[in-house]
Amino acid sequence: MGRDLYPVFLDLSGRMVVVVGGGAVATDRTARLAACGARVRLVSPEVLPALGEMVSDGRIAEHHARGYEDGDLDGAVLVIAATDDADVNRRVRDDARAMGAEVNVADDPAGSTAVIPAVVRQGDLALAITTGGASPVLARRIREDLQQHFGPGWAGLIDLLAETRDELIATYPDIAGRRAAVEALLDAGIIEQVAADGPDACRARVRGALGLAAPASEAA
Repeated sequence: MGRDLYPVFLDLSGRMVVVVGGGAVATDRTARLAACGARVRLVSPEVLPALGEMVSDGRIAEHHARGYEDGDLDGAVLVIAATDDADVNRRVRDDARAMGAEVNVADDPAGSTAVIPAVVRQGDLALAITTGGASPVLARRIREDLQQHFGPGWAGLIDLLAETRDELIATYPDIAGRRAAVEALLDAGIIEQVAADGPDACRARVRGALGLAAPASEAA
Protein backbone atom coordinates (compact mmCIF):
# COMPACT_ATOMS: atom_id res chain seq x y z
CA MET A 1 0.00 0.00 0.00
CA GLY A 2 1.30 3.47 -0.94
CA ARG A 3 1.56 6.58 1.19
CA ASP A 4 -1.62 8.18 2.46
CA LEU A 5 -1.34 11.45 0.54
CA TYR A 6 -3.43 14.47 1.50
CA PRO A 7 -5.21 15.93 -1.56
CA VAL A 8 -5.15 19.71 -1.83
CA PHE A 9 -5.47 22.41 -4.53
CA LEU A 10 -2.92 25.23 -4.22
CA ASP A 11 -3.31 28.88 -5.19
CA LEU A 12 0.05 29.51 -6.87
CA SER A 13 -0.88 32.83 -8.45
CA GLY A 14 2.15 35.11 -8.30
CA ARG A 15 4.15 32.63 -6.22
CA MET A 16 7.57 31.29 -7.17
CA VAL A 17 7.83 27.75 -8.55
CA VAL A 18 11.16 26.43 -9.80
CA VAL A 19 11.35 23.89 -12.63
CA VAL A 20 14.74 22.25 -13.17
CA GLY A 21 14.88 20.54 -16.56
CA GLY A 22 14.01 21.30 -20.15
CA GLY A 23 12.40 18.15 -21.55
CA ALA A 24 8.87 16.85 -22.04
CA VAL A 25 8.04 16.53 -18.34
CA ALA A 26 9.33 20.02 -17.60
CA THR A 27 7.31 21.37 -20.53
CA ASP A 28 4.09 19.79 -19.31
CA ARG A 29 4.63 20.91 -15.71
CA THR A 30 5.58 24.45 -16.72
CA ALA A 31 2.59 24.90 -19.02
CA ARG A 32 0.22 23.84 -16.25
CA LEU A 33 1.93 26.05 -13.69
CA ALA A 34 1.87 29.08 -15.99
CA ALA A 35 -1.83 28.52 -16.68
CA CYS A 36 -2.42 28.75 -12.92
CA GLY A 37 -0.58 32.08 -12.69
CA ALA A 38 2.56 30.77 -10.99
CA ARG A 39 5.79 32.75 -11.32
CA VAL A 40 8.01 30.12 -12.93
CA ARG A 41 11.80 30.07 -12.74
CA LEU A 42 13.17 27.60 -15.30
CA VAL A 43 16.69 26.22 -14.92
CA SER A 44 18.07 24.28 -17.87
CA PRO A 45 20.85 24.79 -20.43
CA GLU A 46 18.67 23.37 -23.20
CA VAL A 47 14.89 23.46 -23.58
CA LEU A 48 12.32 22.05 -25.99
CA PRO A 49 10.84 24.53 -28.49
CA ALA A 50 7.57 24.72 -26.55
CA LEU A 51 9.46 25.84 -23.45
CA GLY A 52 11.38 28.36 -25.52
CA GLU A 53 8.09 29.82 -26.69
CA MET A 54 6.94 30.17 -23.09
CA VAL A 55 10.15 32.04 -22.28
CA SER A 56 9.68 34.34 -25.28
CA ASP A 57 6.04 35.18 -24.60
CA GLY A 58 6.59 35.84 -20.89
CA ARG A 59 4.77 32.87 -19.41
CA ILE A 60 8.09 31.90 -17.80
CA ALA A 61 9.27 34.69 -15.51
CA GLU A 62 12.94 33.64 -15.38
CA HIS A 63 15.07 31.31 -17.48
CA HIS A 64 18.58 30.43 -16.33
CA ALA A 65 20.13 28.72 -19.36
CA ARG A 66 22.66 26.62 -17.43
CA GLY A 67 22.87 23.71 -15.07
CA TYR A 68 21.42 23.73 -11.58
CA GLU A 69 23.30 25.81 -8.99
CA ASP A 70 23.02 26.66 -5.31
CA GLY A 71 20.49 29.43 -4.76
CA ASP A 72 18.26 28.51 -7.70
CA LEU A 73 15.47 27.50 -5.34
CA ASP A 74 15.45 30.74 -3.34
CA GLY A 75 11.89 31.88 -2.68
CA ALA A 76 10.24 28.77 -4.12
CA VAL A 77 7.13 27.25 -2.55
CA LEU A 78 7.18 24.33 -4.99
CA VAL A 79 10.04 22.71 -6.89
CA ILE A 80 9.92 20.39 -9.91
CA ALA A 81 13.02 18.25 -10.52
CA ALA A 82 12.69 16.99 -14.09
CA THR A 83 16.16 16.50 -15.54
CA ASP A 84 17.41 13.28 -17.11
CA ASP A 85 20.20 13.13 -14.51
CA ALA A 86 19.22 11.22 -11.36
CA ASP A 87 22.05 12.79 -9.36
CA VAL A 88 20.91 16.32 -10.21
CA ASN A 89 17.31 15.43 -9.37
CA ARG A 90 18.39 14.08 -5.99
CA ARG A 91 20.37 17.23 -5.28
CA VAL A 92 17.38 19.42 -6.18
CA ARG A 93 15.17 17.23 -4.00
CA ASP A 94 17.49 17.46 -1.00
CA ASP A 95 17.89 21.23 -1.37
CA ALA A 96 14.14 21.75 -1.63
CA ARG A 97 13.47 19.67 1.45
CA ALA A 98 16.18 21.49 3.40
CA MET A 99 14.54 24.85 2.71
CA GLY A 100 11.02 23.58 3.44
CA ALA A 101 9.67 23.71 -0.13
CA GLU A 102 7.47 20.95 -1.54
CA VAL A 103 9.18 18.99 -4.31
CA ASN A 104 8.08 16.75 -7.14
CA VAL A 105 10.78 14.53 -8.64
CA ALA A 106 10.12 13.09 -12.08
CA ASP A 107 10.02 9.28 -12.04
CA ASP A 108 10.63 9.19 -8.27
CA PRO A 109 7.29 9.42 -6.43
CA ALA A 110 8.83 7.98 -3.26
CA GLY A 111 11.34 10.82 -3.21
CA SER A 112 8.68 13.47 -3.78
CA THR A 113 6.73 15.37 -1.17
CA ALA A 114 4.24 16.48 -3.83
CA VAL A 115 2.64 14.31 -6.51
CA ILE A 116 1.38 16.08 -9.66
CA PRO A 117 -2.01 14.58 -10.54
CA ALA A 118 -3.74 14.11 -13.86
CA VAL A 119 -6.52 16.71 -13.98
CA VAL A 120 -9.94 16.98 -15.61
CA ARG A 121 -11.15 20.60 -15.96
CA GLN A 122 -14.53 21.93 -16.99
CA GLY A 123 -14.75 25.60 -16.06
CA ASP A 124 -14.48 25.82 -12.26
CA LEU A 125 -14.82 22.05 -11.91
CA ALA A 126 -11.46 20.35 -11.37
CA LEU A 127 -11.02 16.64 -10.72
CA ALA A 128 -7.54 15.43 -9.73
CA ILE A 129 -6.47 11.81 -10.22
CA THR A 130 -3.38 10.13 -8.86
CA THR A 131 -2.19 6.57 -8.46
CA GLY A 132 0.47 7.73 -6.02
CA GLY A 133 3.00 7.57 -8.83
CA ALA A 134 2.42 3.84 -9.38
CA SER A 135 1.09 4.24 -12.93
CA PRO A 136 0.82 7.58 -14.77
CA VAL A 137 -0.65 5.65 -17.71
CA LEU A 138 -3.54 4.45 -15.55
CA ALA A 139 -4.08 7.94 -14.15
CA ARG A 140 -4.25 9.30 -17.70
CA ARG A 141 -6.78 6.63 -18.72
CA ILE A 142 -8.97 7.44 -15.73
CA ARG A 143 -8.76 11.12 -16.67
CA GLU A 144 -9.90 10.34 -20.21
CA ASP A 145 -12.84 8.30 -18.89
CA LEU A 146 -13.88 11.10 -16.53
CA GLN A 147 -13.68 13.66 -19.34
CA GLN A 148 -16.33 11.68 -21.17
CA HIS A 149 -18.67 11.85 -18.18
CA PHE A 150 -18.04 15.36 -16.87
CA GLY A 151 -18.71 17.45 -19.97
CA PRO A 152 -19.50 21.16 -20.45
CA GLY A 153 -22.94 20.79 -18.84
CA TRP A 154 -21.28 20.49 -15.45
CA ALA A 155 -19.30 23.70 -15.91
CA GLY A 156 -22.44 25.54 -16.97
CA LEU A 157 -24.40 24.32 -13.96
CA ILE A 158 -21.58 25.32 -11.62
CA ASP A 159 -21.72 28.84 -13.08
CA LEU A 160 -25.49 29.00 -12.48
CA LEU A 161 -25.17 27.71 -8.93
CA ALA A 162 -22.43 30.26 -8.23
CA GLU A 163 -24.85 33.00 -9.32
CA THR A 164 -27.51 31.79 -6.91
CA ARG A 165 -25.32 30.88 -3.92
CA ASP A 166 -26.18 33.86 -1.71
CA GLU A 167 -29.91 33.62 -2.52
CA LEU A 168 -29.86 29.87 -1.95
CA ILE A 169 -28.32 30.30 1.50
CA ALA A 170 -30.90 32.96 2.37
CA THR A 171 -33.76 30.75 1.18
CA TYR A 172 -32.45 27.59 2.86
CA PRO A 173 -30.52 28.64 5.99
CA ASP A 174 -29.98 25.01 6.97
CA ILE A 175 -27.46 22.90 5.07
CA ALA A 176 -29.86 19.97 4.78
CA GLY A 177 -32.43 22.13 2.97
CA ARG A 178 -29.86 23.42 0.48
CA ARG A 179 -28.55 19.93 -0.13
CA ALA A 180 -32.03 18.59 -0.80
CA ALA A 181 -32.82 21.43 -3.23
CA VAL A 182 -29.66 20.96 -5.27
CA GLU A 183 -29.97 17.16 -5.29
CA ALA A 184 -33.54 17.43 -6.56
CA LEU A 185 -32.30 19.72 -9.34
CA LEU A 186 -29.66 17.18 -10.33
CA ASP A 187 -32.13 14.30 -10.23
CA ALA A 188 -34.40 16.24 -12.61
CA GLY A 189 -31.83 15.95 -15.43
CA ILE A 190 -30.58 19.52 -15.41
CA ILE A 191 -27.06 18.51 -16.46
CA GLU A 192 -28.30 17.13 -19.75
CA GLN A 193 -30.38 20.23 -20.42
CA VAL A 194 -27.53 22.63 -19.67
CA ALA A 195 -25.25 20.59 -21.93
CA ALA A 196 -27.81 20.71 -24.76
CA ASP A 197 -29.15 24.26 -24.46
CA GLY A 198 -26.44 26.19 -22.58
CA PRO A 199 -26.59 27.83 -19.13
CA ASP A 200 -28.34 31.03 -20.24
CA ALA A 201 -31.32 29.09 -21.60
CA CYS A 202 -31.54 27.08 -18.37
CA ARG A 203 -31.22 29.94 -15.86
CA ALA A 204 -34.98 30.31 -15.24
CA ARG A 205 -35.47 26.57 -14.83
CA VAL A 206 -32.60 26.31 -12.35
CA ARG A 207 -33.88 29.21 -10.27
CA GLY A 208 -37.43 27.90 -10.31
CA ALA A 209 -36.39 24.39 -9.30
CA LEU A 210 -34.43 25.86 -6.40
CA GLY A 211 -37.40 27.91 -5.24
CA LEU A 212 -35.82 31.24 -6.14
CA ALA A 213 -37.42 34.26 -7.81
CA ALA A 214 -37.30 34.54 -11.59
CA PRO A 215 -34.35 36.43 -13.10
CA ALA A 216 -34.77 40.20 -12.94
CA SER A 217 -35.11 40.45 -16.74
CA GLU A 218 -38.06 38.05 -16.72
CA ALA A 219 -39.64 39.42 -13.55
CA ALA A 220 -39.84 42.85 -15.18
